[in-house]
Amino acid sequence: MTGKITILSCGTAQKNMAHGRAQLFAEAGILVGSRRLLAGYPDFSGEMIVFGADTAETVLKLCESASQGAKIVVLASGDALFHGIGGTFARLDKERLSDFELNIEPAPTAFQSLFSHLGLPWDRARFFSMHQGGRVPAREILSAPLAVVYGGSRTNAVQTAAILVENFPEFGKRPAVLAENLGFENEKIFSATLSEISCLSCGPISILLLLEMGDSAAAGPELALGLNNDFYEHEKGLITSSEVRCAALSKLRLPPTGVLWDIGAGSGSVGLEAAALRPGMAVYGLEQNSARISQIADNAKRLGVANFTVENEAAPDGFQDFPAPDRIFIGGGGEKLADILVSGFARLKPGGILVVSAVTLEALREIAEFRPESRIETVQIAIARATDLAGKYHFMKNENQITLSVFKK
Repeated sequence: MTGKITILSCGTAQKNMAHGRAQLFAEAGILVGSRRLLAGYPDFSGEMIVFGADTAETVLKLCESASQGAKIVVLASGDALFHGIGGTFARLDKERLSDFELNIEPAPTAFQSLFSHLGLPWDRARFFSMHQGGRVPAREILSAPLAVVYGGSRTNAVQTAAILVENFPEFGKRPAVLAENLGFENEKIFSATLSEISCLSCGPISILLLLEMGDSAAAGPELALGLNNDFYEHEKGLITSSEVRCAALSKLRLPPTGVLWDIGAGSGSVGLEAAALRPGMAVYGLEQNSARISQIADNAKRLGVANFTVENEAAPDGFQDFPAPDRIFIGGGGEKLADILVSGFARLKPGGILVVSAVTLEALREIAEFRPESRIETVQIAIARATDLAGKYHFMKNENQITLSVFKK
């Protein structure tokens, strides 16, 4: 007997999909869902399973039961394939799914119901989910002209709003909507500013909608490229200058996704701006000075990025726990620079790019001897800034020249 799992998207109502499905529920021996969805089926005669904290484990057990012939109905809020349980099933390996039939039935999801209620088109919307917790990608959310953020048990919609306002208070007046428990008796939809919503309370089943602003220039944070040095917390003088940062990031040719290593992160400025420019990348910083780790964390929060991770270890030993990189920036290495270059390039994916900056003659010598066949460019950057002279005049004061060497694997 062939088992079957039917994932029934319920839209925004408990029994939205039950009409005309008497045969499906009559044949099912197991009904699975959240407590509030299961509450809509008090007459079901089979086994009921409530999704708990370990959803993945429950999914695997359901697959095992289906492979033994069980017929199972899984109730999904909204649409099962939009930040829902359907995605968990769909991402399983094909071998595990080969022993039974899997059927996923769609329905309008919560955000569609919300936009319909508001009478707003949503073709310009971007979507974010806090179902899994983690850091809120504040800059990315605020940069979207129309942002839909699904709250969760770890970070609900109001908590998300509070983090956005804390990181970027200048956007507290942006119009927003808080929606909670859409499709249920205790449904709430509240329109206000982002700051006003951040002071409210709500449960986990919530959505934060950031609306478009009339003045598009004030809609989101400015481009995080070559920000002024005083934007970052850093030890005096130990920061890659804004102009060199721009040049280094341009030479890295950052892809939309992938992995970047920022070695000798210092203040984190290069890796953090890369993370802001490419929110789809995973950026890993390595910094051996423990005193700088908290500075980097504060800088990440100030910049509002969620895709930057820093480890307090020395290179190259600290590379071991990092996934293989598509790009590497080396901003420091000291006496271990040669080992860092060799170890980093060995881990670099084919087609990947490594950019290393140098100031000292010793570092330049190490770089000059390293894989000349893979070096595609060497650039020297000289910067001079206007400086006061005797309180009356100004002159151009030269800074240390920086050399960027670019390698491609």
